Amino acid sequence: MATTSTRNPGARPKGNVLQTAPVPQTLTSKGFRIRGFGPLPEGFDPLTATARQLAAQRLPRRPDAEKEAGARELWERAVTRTKLWITPEFEHHEHISHGPARLERASRSATAAPAVSNATSTNWSGAAVFAPANKPYRFVGGQWTVPSPNSSVDGSYYASEWVGIDGWNSKDVLQAGTETQITKFWIFTSTQVYAWWEWFPAGEVKISNLPVSPGDVMYCLICADSTSHATVSFSNQSTGVGTRFDITPPSGTTLTGNVAEWIVERPTVNGSVANLTDYAACYFDECIAGGSLSIDNLSGASLITMTGTGGASLSEPTKENDSVVKVNWSKSS
Repeated sequence: MATTSTRNPGARPKGNVLQTAPVPQTLTSKGFRIRGFGPLPEGFDPLTATARQLAAQRLPRRPDAEKEAGARELWERAVTRTKLWITPEFEHHEHISHGPARLERASRSATAAPAVSNATSTNWSGAAVFAPANKPYRFVGGQWTVPSPNSSVDGSYYASEWVGIDGWNSKDVLQAGTETQITKFWIFTSTQVYAWWEWFPAGEVKISNLPVSPGDVMYCLICADSTSHATVSFSNQSTGVGTRFDITPPSGTTLTGNVAEWIVERPTVNGSVANLTDYAACYFDECIAGGSLSIDNLSGASLITMTGTGGASLSEPTKENDSVVKVNWSKSS
C-alpha cells in the first residue's frame, strides 16, 4: 500500500489534498484498508462548505438546522473547536484488545435485544442503546474528559474510555477512545495516556501523534456508511487538534449496527482482563447515536455495571440526564 508521510503536520495545503497515513504492516496483513487525512485546504470553512465538499474532506455530515437541531449544535461546536487537522500516525498494539462485552446478566438471544436494565459485565461499564428493528445504527458520537490514572497499590492498571458500535450480542465492535494506564512498583511510577481505535478482533491501534493529557476534553464521532466502511473523527477539544481517517474492517468482519455504547472498560492485556485503574469518575456527554432515519440519545439506555472477583462492583454508571452518563470507579479487580 503506497503511503506518504507529513513532515510538517502544521502545513496547510492550498488545494483539495487528502494525505495518506503510514499504516503498520501488522494491520494491512489482517485485511484492513486505512486512509488518514491531513489539514483542510487553505480557507476551507466547514460552516459554509457544501455537503459534497464536507464529504470530500471526510468531515461529518452537517445535520439539518430544523429537523436535527440538537445534532446540528453539537456538530458546529465540534468542528469550530478543531483548529488543526493532522494526518494520523498509527501504532498497532496486538497485545491489547477491547472487544465485546463479557455479559453476566443480559439477554443473549437476539442481536437487537430490547433495553436491559441493571446489566453486568466483567469488562464494560457505562451506557448502551439498542437500534430499532431493521434500523441499524450507522453513527455514534460522544465527549468525555480524560481521567487521570491512579493506584495506591503496586501493579499495572488500565482504563479505556470510548464510544462504539456493536459488541453486545455481536462478535464485532467498532470503537475509538482514550487509554489511561499506570504501573507502580515500589518508588517507580509510570503513566500513559493516549488516543486509540479498534475494529475488533484486530487489536488496539494507538494514534501516536494526537496529544492527549488527563483533563483534556475529547470528542469522537464514528460514521459507518456501510457495514464494511467507516470514518472516525477524533478531536481534542482542549487543544484544538483533531484527526480523521477512513477504515474498513479486518478480514471476515462486518458491522452489525444493533447497539451503540459509551463505555469505561478494563481491556484485555496479553490475554487476560486487566486490573482497573482508579479513574475516579468519567462523564460522557453529548451522547448521540443513530442511522439514516433516526437520532437517539440516552433516554432509553441500558446501564452496565462492571463486576470483578466475587461479583463485586468495580465501576458503576449513573444517568445524569438524556445526554450525560457518569461512570464511577469503586475497585480494581
